[in-house]
Amino acid sequence: MSTNAMMNLTYGLFMLSAKDGEKDNGCIVNTVSQVTSAPNVVTVAVGKANYTREMIKKAQCFNVSVLSEDAPFEIFTRFGFQSGRDVDKLIDFSDYERTYDGVIYLNKYANAVLNCEVTSMRELSTHTLFVAYVNTSKVLSDVPSVTYNYYQTNIKPKR
Repeated sequence: MSTNAMMNLTYGLFMLSAKDGEKDNGCIVNTVSQVTSAPNVVTVAVGKANYTREMIKKAQCFNVSVLSEDAPFEIFTRFGFQSGRDVDKLIDFSDYERTYDGVIYLNKYANAVLNCEVTSMRELSTHTLFVAYVNTSKVLSDVPSVTYNYYQTNIKPKR
């Protein structure tokens, strides 16, 4: 079996956010997928070591900020290369708002936000798969969504 074949699947990139009491957190994921449109249902798989996963399991809700092609590498380093257990990812950062339930979302560098309520979850070997209803959604801009390939080619610094 060729493991390189999996690299041909297309992926979007998203900032997944959750709240636990007064603590906010978010992480970069490429595993959000729409399952149905009536009603709107999505899935997201989150690594078991991820702090955002713990927060979602507890709160049973999350937001998905659909990242757009104008997202700078700093968004990926802030939300993707450090743990919310160790740092407050919102320090010196103001490009966010909150949905009605208090969960943050990016109001810049994202073209849409989905506010989701977990309906079920399944434990997989390394990840938890969450199934969720989309309670509310909002278009934020008309900038195209960033794909993993676009990120690799145009956003991630070259070595």
